[in-house]
Amino acid sequence: MGKKPFLYHFSAILILLIIIGTASPNDVSAQDFSVSASTDSTLMFIGGQMDLTLEVAQPADINVAFPQFTDTITRNIEIVEQSEPDTSDLGNNRISVRQIYRITSFDSGLHYIPPIEFELASAELEARKKSKPIGLMVVNPFEEVDPQKGITDIKAPINTPFRFSELYRFLPWILGGLAVILLIAAGIYFYVKRKNPIAALLKEKPKEPAHVIALRELDHIKEKKLWQKGHIKAFYSDLTDVLRRYLEERYGIPAPEQITSEIMTSLRQVDLPDEKVADRLKQILELADLVKFAKMEPLPDENDLSLMNAYFFVNQTKYEEPKTTEEQAKEMKENSQQWLVSSG
Repeated sequence: MGKKPFLYHFSAILILLIIIGTASPNDVSAQDFSVSASTDSTLMFIGGQMDLTLEVAQPADINVAFPQFTDTITRNIEIVEQSEPDTSDLGNNRISVRQIYRITSFDSGLHYIPPIEFELASAELEARKKSKPIGLMVVNPFEEVDPQKGITDIKAPINTPFRFSELYRFLPWILGGLAVILLIAAGIYFYVKRKNPIAALLKEKPKEPAHVIALRELDHIKEKKLWQKGHIKAFYSDLTDVLRRYLEERYGIPAPEQITSEIMTSLRQVDLPDEKVADRLKQILELADLVKFAKMEPLPDENDLSLMNAYFFVNQTKYEEPKTTEEQAKEMKENSQQWLVSSG
C-alpha cells in the first residue's frame, strides 16, 4: 500500500517532463514579436512624398511575413517605391526587420491608414499582430486646381525695348545720391586717416550668437501672449520663424525654405546632445503645421508646451565661444577671492 502514492507521484512527474520536453520552443517565442508602422510626418502637401516605415522586433529563430502591397496603401495613398527589408541585430537572439515605402497622395484631406497586419510564417503556429492606425493630413496649397483646363503654354515675354530717355526724370535723384555717397565716404576716410576717436564708432559691432537672438525673440513672443488673446496661428508662425532662423544661423540648415520633414531629415546629419532634443522640435513644427494648414486649435497646455520646448531646444543646442586664457585666469582669481572672503 505504501508504494502506490510513490508510483502516482513518479508517474505525474514523468508525464510533466515528457510534455515539457516535447513542447516546441517556438510556442513561447512565436508570440514574442512586436510590430509598428510610422510616417515621417502627419502632414504632407498634395503631390509630396514621405516615408512609411514598417518595423518588426522578433526572435531570430522565427519568420514574420510582412504585408504585401501592389501600388497603393489605401485608395488615396499611392506607393512610389519600396525598399528591400533591412535586418539589424538587437542582441539577446533578437533582430529588427525594417521595410520603407515611399508614399504620395494627390487627394487633399485627412486620410486614414488602417492597422497593418503582420503574420507569423509558420505551418505549426498561427499568430497575427497589427500596427496602430495612422492619420495623414494632405494639404492643397493652391487656391484653385481645375484638371479640365489641362496644361497651357507659357506666355512669351513682352518686348519692351529700353530707352535712355526714360532715365531723364530720375537723373537728379541719381546724381544727388552719388554726391551724398561720395561725401559720406570722404568724411569716413578723413576721420579714420586722422585717427579721430569717432573712428572707433565706425567699427562693426560683433555679431550676436544665434542662441542669444533666438532667446530674446522667444521672450518677446512670451510677452505678447498671442495665443492667450486668440491669435493662435500668429503665435505658431512667430514661434516657428524664430526656430527656423536659429537653425539656419546655428547649423547652416536652410530651414526657412524647408518643410517639417526636410528639417528633421537635415537634423539627422547634426550632432545633437540628445535624441529628445529633436523630438521637442518635431512636436512644435508638426503642431504648427496642423494649426496653419488644418486650422487645428490646440489646448492651452499644448501651446505652453510648444513654447517651453522651443526654449529647451535653443538652450540644449546653443554654442558658446570658449573663454580665452585671460578670461579663465580672471574668473579663477574672482572665485578664489570670493572663497577667501566666505571662509574668513
